[in-house]
Amino acid sequence: MAKRVMMVAGVVLALAAGTAALVLSGVRPPPSAAAREEAQALYDQAQSASEAGDRAGALTALDQAIGLDARADALRLRASLRIGARDFDGAQRDLDRAIGQGDPFPEDYSQRCWLRARAGDFTRARADCDRAIEIEPLLASAFGNRGLVGLKQNRAREAWADFNTALRLGGSDQFVAWRVFGRGVASWSQRQTMAAREDVDKALASNPSVAAEFAQFGLGIEMMAAFEADAFRTATNPARLLPLRAFLAMHPHGAHAADAQAAIAEIYAKIAADERAGRAALPGYSFAHARGAGGPDADSFGAIAISRASWRVAFSTDYLSPEAAARAASAACGGCEAHVFRNVCAALAISPGDRAAGIGLGAQSG
Repeated sequence: MAKRVMMVAGVVLALAAGTAALVLSGVRPPPSAAAREEAQALYDQAQSASEAGDRAGALTALDQAIGLDARADALRLRASLRIGARDFDGAQRDLDRAIGQGDPFPEDYSQRCWLRARAGDFTRARADCDRAIEIEPLLASAFGNRGLVGLKQNRAREAWADFNTALRLGGSDQFVAWRVFGRGVASWSQRQTMAAREDVDKALASNPSVAAEFAQFGLGIEMMAAFEADAFRTATNPARLLPLRAFLAMHPHGAHAADAQAAIAEIYAKIAADERAGRAALPGYSFAHARGAGGPDADSFGAIAISRASWRVAFSTDYLSPEAAARAASAACGGCEAHVFRNVCAALAISPGDRAAGIGLGAQSG
């Protein structure tokens, strides 16, 4: 009996020693079927939470799932969520583990390329992008991320080619503005100022925050300062509402943003002063304004409307069509006759002594 107890104890000790050896060597036994099933349920829960915008809930579920079964798909999803939470070191650790399991996706290398570039590890970042492109030669993100690395390595010509290829392969995906801006920085680095300005203006028009995204990498800062100063001089010589608003849309956080806002406020103060003067000069005078959203890249139509009987005056600005501008001014005036102008300033001269005559419109079509 004692011998039998000793044999059982020996088996238990041997099993314990084997488990300890596995743990000490870094090799863990594979998860049980029950653990894999629970991990899958937690992964599904994390996906649902992520799609619903619940990042914290998704991360909690993924932490539990990976603790049970560190599958590559769970690690990829957690890396993506960690990037959104600005936990870049944690995201890279997850991708390292996913890639280390073998048979990685090209997107794994591309995303790690971006993370390594962010950390300043440009040599290994380029190697990751190269590997992603080797696996999938049509992967737009890998070319875009390698373009970023090229800018940091002062390889502007190669960076320009990579961003251009990313634009061709990526089509109209959500990274267009990012790649166009990167190509603009590459052009600027090669002293191709006109091409750089064209790309930067296009990128900022669709995503005003893209300059700040590149500034996090120390890129485009000098270029943006030069372009912003030029744009502000144009918008304020003389100061006009449409160019000033277009300037703020493209440079909302620029060095001259506060000056542009002050110039706009000054223009509106002048409009208010003109309204007060009109009321003092003309008994019954009233004033209204309707503003559209023509935008900096389109013709801007406006109109002046006046009632000769009631001395009510209104105007509209920044509409996409003459019909819309006329309707807006007429409605603001209360159904008055409207006179349209395009891309110019216009004035209405009124004779207090003769309401039926003395109406003149300073306007032109171009």
